[in-house]
Amino acid sequence: MDRDSWQQVRELFDAVCELHPSQWRSELARLSADPAVVAETLELLEAQTSELGRALEPMQQLMVAAIPSELNEGDVIGPWRLYERLASGGMGMVFRAERADGLYAQEVAIKVLQGKPSARVAERLAAERRILASLQHPNIARLYDGGTTPGGNPYLVMEYVRGEPLDVYCARRQLDLHQRLQLFLKVCSAVQAAHARLVLHCDLKPSNILVREDGEPVLLDFGVSRVLGDEANDPAAQFFTPAYAAPELQSGSLVGVSSDVFSLAAVLSELLAGKRGRRGAGDSAAAVAAPSGLAGRDCRWARSLRGDLDAIVVRAGTLAPGQRYPSVEAMAADVQRYLQHRPVQARNGGRFYRGGRWLRRNWKGAALLLLALLLAAWFVWRLAAERAAAEREAKIAEQVSGFLVEMFQAADPREKGVRGGEDISAREVLDRAASRIDEELDASPEVQARLKGVIGLAYRNAGDLRRADPMMLQAAEALAAAGGDKNLDEAARLFNLLAGTYANNRKGVEGAAMARRALALLGRQPADSFRVAQSYNSLGLSLLSEQRYDDAEAAFKQALQRHQAGKREQYIGVTLDNLGMMYRRKGDLVASAAAFDQSTPMFLRSLGEMSYDYWASNTERNLMVMDRGELDAAIATFEANLARAPTIFGQRSVYVISENNRLAQALIRKGDHARARPYVETALRLSAQVLGKDSYNYSVVTETAAQLAQAQGESAAAEASYREALAVRTAAIGGDHPDSLDLELQLGLLLAAQGNADGDAMVQRAHDLWLPRIPAGSANGIRLQQGWAEWLIAKHRLDEAAQTLETVQPLLFDSPYAAVRQQVLGARLAEQRGNRSEAVQYWQAAVAAAEPLYGKTSAVTLQWRAALQAARDHVQGSGALP
Repeated sequence: MDRDSWQQVRELFDAVCELHPSQWRSELARLSADPAVVAETLELLEAQTSELGRALEPMQQLMVAAIPSELNEGDVIGPWRLYERLASGGMGMVFRAERADGLYAQEVAIKVLQGKPSARVAERLAAERRILASLQHPNIARLYDGGTTPGGNPYLVMEYVRGEPLDVYCARRQLDLHQRLQLFLKVCSAVQAAHARLVLHCDLKPSNILVREDGEPVLLDFGVSRVLGDEANDPAAQFFTPAYAAPELQSGSLVGVSSDVFSLAAVLSELLAGKRGRRGAGDSAAAVAAPSGLAGRDCRWARSLRGDLDAIVVRAGTLAPGQRYPSVEAMAADVQRYLQHRPVQARNGGRFYRGGRWLRRNWKGAALLLLALLLAAWFVWRLAAERAAAEREAKIAEQVSGFLVEMFQAADPREKGVRGGEDISAREVLDRAASRIDEELDASPEVQARLKGVIGLAYRNAGDLRRADPMMLQAAEALAAAGGDKNLDEAARLFNLLAGTYANNRKGVEGAAMARRALALLGRQPADSFRVAQSYNSLGLSLLSEQRYDDAEAAFKQALQRHQAGKREQYIGVTLDNLGMMYRRKGDLVASAAAFDQSTPMFLRSLGEMSYDYWASNTERNLMVMDRGELDAAIATFEANLARAPTIFGQRSVYVISENNRLAQALIRKGDHARARPYVETALRLSAQVLGKDSYNYSVVTETAAQLAQAQGESAAAEASYREALAVRTAAIGGDHPDSLDLELQLGLLLAAQGNADGDAMVQRAHDLWLPRIPAGSANGIRLQQGWAEWLIAKHRLDEAAQTLETVQPLLFDSPYAAVRQQVLGARLAEQRGNRSEAVQYWQAAVAAAEPLYGKTSAVTLQWRAALQAARDHVQGSGALP
């Protein structure tokens, strides 16, 4: 039963409990239409209402003598006017009344007993008036007056209390455990005050305890109370509610203070459990149940009831009066001890119990003491750890320095005698150190790891990635396994650098794994963590190599946010470079230029033109300049970068290779094939020597060689270079990688133009696998779709080609090369359809766009001019260009 239904049962019970059992069902049916609530109320009535044992005789006398009250609302009794009937039952009626004689204003409750009382009952009523008049306590309803109605019915004039029954008040206000106990203590105080005046209540129950709006409880109805030491008290004349009455009260034995203690135990059990118990008239030998057993699943503090509170209720509600608390004051003292986290007497707990209560009571002091001890222990441990770390670092530094000193002895004049006075280069020292690490430092794996990391970085900075990567990976793995903040940080740094290398070689999946490995090693870090920012930057590069532009952008922005929080200008510039590179490949040249316009001048200003950061930023920015059609400016910048590269990196560096290759690509795009050839040859030679013919980098420069041969009309050489590049790239990064599919597209278009069916399969494979993985509006997306249209035109699938070109047209807002190619493809489509005049218009547009882009004398411009002339000749029959 839910809380609302139980509240209805409680109210119905109070309304009919004093009626004769024969009236219960009809009255309940009148008051409620809910059969479940009525049935529950009847069950409670039958369980908790008795014929009151020996009290039946006076009750029957009163009922026999009772006559319908002659009093109604508006009648006057003495100086009081009746305004509202508050309650009625077998014992009488209660009215709300006010002073009627005008002397002063006062609101009271008048209790009128139905029928004329016998001598015994009259005597008890007189005693009740004396008892109530003697009780002066803020939590006990006061008696003001008394008398007899004109019809002979006795009445009492009492304090009128506006409030709710104790249990109803707690339920409606949703009082917590602490608040309920504080309220109960006030009730105990009032009962104890009555006991001090030798007064027992003998009918303590929630309905006899009203709680005012201000939260103060008021005890009502001492009409069935007894006076301690009154030998004239007759146990047969007792009136009580069996659910809350002590066994001795129900059996007619002598009662005392412990009887009220028992009733308070029953009240407290229900108050704590939030529901009524099942103790009734047939349970006179039943003790009060522990509240934890009575509480339902909806009781929020059910677990808190076990232990102290259960013990208090069980002791107060035990059957034997001598085993209960000796007074209400003693019971309240135990409740107060519980609230103060002191040992409860009812528990009889041992040393651990008392110690636990002490800790609970003094938890702040105990916590401070424990914290102080922990801080002291941590401080001592930290000192020891720092000392051990310092000693370990010193030992490592000593071993590293000793090893390096030994390696550099190769440059000592005494050592050079065997070389005939020849100078020893830094590279030779590096090679000598790398070859002897494993042999001479077997017993010191941490030193090995540190040295391998240093030497690997030296090789990397020199551009020798084939020797750098394995040493850096071994160092990172060893440092990660060794643990410790410094080792983990260094391992994360090496993993990030490796991720960048993998990304540059288009091994994005491996690179992303390295970057995420670094993030996992770092764990939770501050918002401005440099190493976390570096890891997100490496992750972005790896995702970019897989052409996952949106994911890469999100990673770069994470890195930028952390570098900006740390106010690290140099690394803000590096991240802006990467964003610029990403936007360029995505095809958003405006956003790319905006990023480079911040980063490149920043590096030039702070580090100078001979710094790596400025060089790298400038060359990446130059690719954007080239993509937006400023070929002459791009060629001049690539030439300047190439001139500085050997000084910065050395002759045998991957950066020298890449700059030769980029300059060659710009010259090929310009149509200056003769100038491009030596740069292609240099890039091929250096890439084979430094990185090997099986490297991704070698496939890149071989692709450039194929493009040069194709631009010069050397189809066989172009096909051979394309096939070589594709074989190397497939082995290095896989055949389904976007960059491998890019090569398949180029080779496929070349073969298809020659009528080779292998080319058709390659073009279709590239289109089917590559296009779904990249944004249609990206630079590669546009190039792929235009290549597809070119192939469709060659296969005379003209409607499909036209549809593809229409799809691409709205995307050509940022690439002048794609715009020229769109005009060329439109011209070829018109020629295939026989629309010669339309073809002339397309060729004219292509030439007009190519002249400012490539130059009037460029091989590219001359090629389209010749195609325009041929188209005009078809239209005019003869003639020349004006």
